Amino acid sequence: MEIIEYAPVIIPTLNRYEHFKRCLESLERCTGSEYTDVFIGLDYPPSEKYIDGWRKIDLYLSGKERESGFGKLHVIRRDYNCGVGHSGSNGSLLIQEISQKYDRYIFSEDDNEFSPNFLEYMNKGLELYKDNPRIVSISGYCYLFDIVDVKTNAYPACGYAAWGVGHWSYKPLKYKERGIKQNSKEILNSWKKSWKIFKTNPTWFNGIISMYFQNKGYGDNMWCVDSVLYGQVSIFPKVSKVRNWGNDGTGVHCKKIIGDIAKQEIDENLTFEYDDSIESQRPVIFSNYYHIEWYKWCGALARYFFYKLFGKDLFEFLKSIKGQRTAAIKK
Repeated sequence: MEIIEYAPVIIPTLNRYEHFKRCLESLERCTGSEYTDVFIGLDYPPSEKYIDGWRKIDLYLSGKERESGFGKLHVIRRDYNCGVGHSGSNGSLLIQEISQKYDRYIFSEDDNEFSPNFLEYMNKGLELYKDNPRIVSISGYCYLFDIVDVKTNAYPACGYAAWGVGHWSYKPLKYKERGIKQNSKEILNSWKKSWKIFKTNPTWFNGIISMYFQNKGYGDNMWCVDSVLYGQVSIFPKVSKVRNWGNDGTGVHCKKIIGDIAKQEIDENLTFEYDDSIESQRPVIFSNYYHIEWYKWCGALARYFFYKLFGKDLFEFLKSIKGQRTAAIKK
């Protein structure tokens, strides 16, 4: 398959210089990078501790702006801190800006390392499935568990992974269209919808409660919930095209994890062609492969019934009690 249109790549960053450098240079080595426009959003440091890494990235990008292996490298330097995880965040602003000009894009955080065929895989998938309303994203990342039933080199799945993902601008997230708080409330007030998500994955259900009380969106969680409620799927590779280095405690949302995530083997091939009949396959349900501890099921259930009875968040309620006890002990 010949690639006619190369989607732009969006990468927000702030101060994680080593992660960002690895990310950009692995993307630069991808087949097709010379035809790819890359948009970097360099956020402004919110405090002193971020300045050193921010300066290193700024200086590094100044050199890359003069010469890089991309079609064109665009650097958007923020003059105030936009942060992460909300509608006005650095990453969200990048997506809004690019979606107005392009009908598709590839989003990555700054802690990913890419396979040489990442851009081929992404761009061919974005073209192949552009007219299929059921397919809402092309994931470059593949989870560590082996999907033994899948024989093709890619497959549809009920789930989502933001670690290097392709989207179409005209296939928006329904969750965001209706508003985070309103959509969360509609789900929590519907026994049918709540049960559908809870039985699929209690972690996703917990996320709905958190989003409702915080009025804050968690991208992965929102996409996963939409996929369950509306029968949507994402395309995943059999062999991961992305290795994630962000579980080292440097990120905002990921805690430090000691394990093999940063050692994950990724595809080393230069090119990629999709096998036939991928979109017609029965979607993989990732939660069937998760080991979800019993207490997570119980915690999500308790939190839900507490909301139904008192209209409050059980977790926040317990935190307030703990805070009161701590204050009483200090007195």
